[in-house]
Amino acid sequence: MLTDRDYRAVFEASPDAMLVVDSDGVIRDLNRQASSMFGWSREEIEGSGVDRLVPAGVRSRHGQHRRRQAEAPRARPMGQGVELQALRKDGTTFPVEISLSPGELASGPEHVICTIRETSAWKRMRWLSRTKLEAAENERKHLSRELHDEFLQFLVAFKIRGRLLVDETDREKRERAWAVIADEILTAIRGVKRMIRGLRSPKLEQQGLVSALATLFRDARKVHGVTIRASVNLDWVADELDPLTVLAVYRIVQEAVTNAATHARVSEAAVTLRSADGMIFAEIRDEGCGFELSDPGVALEDGHVGVGLVGMRERAEAVGGSLTIQTSPGSGTTVRAEVPMVGPEREQW
Repeated sequence: MLTDRDYRAVFEASPDAMLVVDSDGVIRDLNRQASSMFGWSREEIEGSGVDRLVPAGVRSRHGQHRRRQAEAPRARPMGQGVELQALRKDGTTFPVEISLSPGELASGPEHVICTIRETSAWKRMRWLSRTKLEAAENERKHLSRELHDEFLQFLVAFKIRGRLLVDETDREKRERAWAVIADEILTAIRGVKRMIRGLRSPKLEQQGLVSALATLFRDARKVHGVTIRASVNLDWVADELDPLTVLAVYRIVQEAVTNAATHARVSEAAVTLRSADGMIFAEIRDEGCGFELSDPGVALEDGHVGVGLVGMRERAEAVGGSLTIQTSPGSGTTVRAEVPMVGPEREQW
């Protein structure tokens, strides 16, 4: 038979925050997870009203719900009901799911056991999943347009020219027709190569990270007219890096440089890459128009730039690193990434 001590151990071992609240809305007990979640010590919160854990703007409505619950107690499983907000000691709010389990305890009057789970991480995961799907769908639409506008039209024209060529008896006309077809084939080949470059970087695979970055910076000037002032000090480690780390660094710099070239409205940007203490540090900075970014993880959900920012962060985190973005309207943008230098089947440098 379990003792009171055993039940207490289970209460404290719960991965979720738990409160025991009496019919008057007073907190009579809590576990360590609740204290950690809300930032209050047991002494500060035990014996106080549960409403102090609710944002001021909804306390009145919360009080009404609590009184109805006390008049007609009923269980509410986790995940049911409206999205709720909770309040920490420092004044910050966060989304939660709450389950209610009313019942009479040995101590006397009826109480409600409240199990509380923070959902910030789940919301972010759901949004990231949606963003990935949107990005994949946008890429499919882009490829569909490219295939239709360039290659399908070419194939149709090639079919027509081929039929006409079969019936052409004049030698000079046949040679001119063949020249036109050869020129169109060459144009189509260039188009295919352009699409392939957009999906992968042959330069990165063939010549390595440093050379691929140099080509990227030259292309930024040639295509967008933006000069990249680069300081890349990775020569001695670049050849030893894990291919996934190399790809992550390259794609992060590529996305940040492309954003600076196409959105920041600048004539130059600065890129710095260096290695130290087992890490690669990358910084891409411009003094352009900047943008509003209250939360880099969720801002600009509906925009192409927003998807790109999420993609950079995901690439950094996928190889054990991190990425931060500092920007505001009129103040330019700075992207900083840190990724560990881990080689295949090796310890971290």
